[in-house]
Amino acid sequence: MATHNLMHGLRIDALVPHYLALRETAGLDLLFLQEDRYLAGGPPGDERPSTRIAAALGSPYQLVRDDGCPGLCLIYDSRTLSCRARAVVPLPRLARLSWFEKLYIVGGQTKQKYLLLAEMQPDGGGPVFGAVCFHLDTAGGNAHRLTQVQAIASALEARDLQRRAIACGDTNAFAWRRQPEALGKLLAPLRDLGAADSETPETRPTHFFARQNEPKLPHRTGVLLGKMGLDLPRRYDVVCTTLPVSRRGQVVTPDSDHDLIWAELRA
Repeated sequence: MATHNLMHGLRIDALVPHYLALRETAGLDLLFLQEDRYLAGGPPGDERPSTRIAAALGSPYQLVRDDGCPGLCLIYDSRTLSCRARAVVPLPRLARLSWFEKLYIVGGQTKQKYLLLAEMQPDGGGPVFGAVCFHLDTAGGNAHRLTQVQAIASALEARDLQRRAIACGDTNAFAWRRQPEALGKLLAPLRDLGAADSETPETRPTHFFARQNEPKLPHRTGVLLGKMGLDLPRRYDVVCTTLPVSRRGQVVTPDSDHDLIWAELRA
């Protein structure tokens, strides 16, 4: 399985080959996507970037998504998995934005964030596991994002999926100093369920401000600073799972501000 933030599909044509290559080299049964919507509308017939990705992967690949959370999507290989149920769960909403946050949040207002939860079953009738896709708030700080991770853990427990679960996505766990420690604290509610971020932690950064291609002035400033050799790479993207992990990896994807990360799990 793999997880990837699409940067609103702004360069989707250049991202698709990465998913095809991963399918061929490591296998791809389940793909978690964030920012699965175009900022200013997409090409005719392509309502969301995931439509194009699924089409490129081939007819066995099916979509799990909901209009209630248009930025999140799961794509799964129906030859190896089936979706037994799905749910959209609201996460705690940030009350307001600071003046600085209004500069880089598209629309300048707080937005309701959700998690997309699917109950997946391996081919042959194996035990069901919970697959959670999330994208935590960019604004609000890590204390606010911690309340959202707590809500993710509660959603798994409410459905009795905490013992067999995969929770993947973009944490936005920014910290000026000691960011890995801040990320670890943020993920504590999932770790308490046994959903470890990794058995052998991958510590490379996954997010790069210099690769942002979004229209707000702070995004463009980040790109400019990156060209001058100044960036703040941080590890935002995670795979938290209670399932045994055989291998993990990371794919550099310059056409998104996030790298793709993947894991091979024994489901």
